[in-house]
Parts: sequence; structure tokens; C-alpha cells
Amino acid sequence: MEDFWLEFYCNTTNISKSRSEIHTSGYVWRYVRASMSLAGLLPPLCDNGSMLLDGGYIDNLTVAHMKSLGADVIFAVDVGSLDEDTPQAFGDSLSGFWATFNRWNPFSGFPNPPTLSEIQSRLAYVSSIDALERAKNTPGCRYMRPPIDPYGTLDFAKFEEIYEVGYDYGMAPPLTSSDEGTIC
Repeated sequence: MEDFWLEFYCNTTNISKSRSEIHTSGYVWRYVRASMSLAGLLPPLCDNGSMLLDGGYIDNLTVAHMKSLGADVIFAVDVGSLDEDTPQAFGDSLSGFWATFNRWNPFSGFPNPPTLSEIQSRLAYVSSIDALERAKNTPGCRYMRPPIDPYGTLDFAKFEEIYEVGYDYGMAPPLTSSDEGTIC
């Protein structure tokens, strides 16, 4: 990384030491690989005895770090997927038979309780949401969110479609205070 023409860094989550790490030197492929390692899909990358995963678990938009490097204006593009937020009301206990039947019943009007992997995925990004809210309110941060809500984190098969949505969003004229929506 230190040989790049432009300054570069990559953030990871060190699950051995329970902290975020910023990498500015070393082999790029190793830290980019670590930074895209989602728990349960890819094993953590071992680095000097520590296990590294996706940096987004702690901070998906590293605006605070960019500010510490002296950046005055930061264009932060949020491409994180949204969690399902349908209200749940399955009570204090849950029958495994009912949950299985409900999941396979196409005519059921009840939302399915979250699976273990869905719960783990939500827990993994809890602290990143707080960092995202701080980033939005940071002076000099131009926060943008393309209209990608229908897409999930793992919708790799829809790459071309998502690319087009992002391209169209980036090419659209910026909103003004008289337009509907927020100023980006």
C-alpha cells in the first residue's frame, strides 16, 4: 500500500482484540480480502496472530478517520443494505413446529421469525449504525445514499443492475433545497 501513488488505507475489524484497525502498509490483497470477509461466508484473515474481518462491522463509513487525516470535504456513499424491520409479535416463546410450518406456508400472513444467521448479521453491524449516524452529521461530509434499498448485501448476481442504479444516481443533477428530499 505504501507504494501507491495516492494515499490508501483499508479498515478491518480485529475480532481477536475487539477493535477496528486501519491498514496503511502491507500487501493490498490481504487487507482488502480481510475487509470483505463476512463472518460465516469467509474465514477471518490471520494477521500477526489476530483474526481480521470486514471493517464495516464497526465502521462502514470511515469519515472520522478521513477527518483525522485532514480531509475538509468527504463524499460518503452509503451502499449498506437495510435490515428487515417488520414488527414481530411471536410472544415470549416460540414453537419450532409453528416456525417451520410458517416458513414453508406460502399462504401465511405472519412474518417469519428471524433465523440465527439473520440475527447474527444484524448484531454484527449494530455498532456500525452509530458510526453512520455520526458520519452524517460530521461537518464537511457530503452523505449520499443511492436508491439501492431493494438489494441485499449478497445480491452479487444483480451486479449490473445495481451498477446502473448507482451510475444513474451519480449522474443525476444534485438536489436543491426547493426539490423534494434531502440535499446530498
